Amino acid sequence: QYGYNPNCTSSRQYQQNQPTEIVNINVPSKYGAWAINPKTGISGGALEMDSLAAAKKAAIKTCERGGKNKPCKVDAWVRNGCIAVAQGKDGSAFFGITSPGMAEAEALRNCQKSGALQCRIIATEGCSMPKF
Repeated sequence: QYGYNPNCTSSRQYQQNQPTEIVNINVPSKYGAWAINPKTGISGGALEMDSLAAAKKAAIKTCERGGKNKPCKVDAWVRNGCIAVAQGKDGSAFFGITSPGMAEAEALRNCQKSGALQCRIIATEGCSMPKF
């Protein structure tokens, strides 16, 4: 009653003959952006947007605060990653755009590399990552 079944073998030869199935999963990207008014230094951002255009639009809207801080322009954006902002004593902004857990360190490093003094984080790391 127990016989040999070639389809139930665990031999290496049988496993090697199995075709590899490739499965593509479409996971939509997520975007974030940071906008700033260069005259006032007031800034704002947006995260978790479905398109780059939507992220830029939302960042400008946040920055302009109902028209009180016009005009703002987008200085940085991210796709499927994280962004943080550092500022030097002179008010210049530096961005860290990278994988999770690294953006603040990169922003500070970019600030210090420029020779800016008293670099500090003004926007902590925010991420726009695809949802599985």
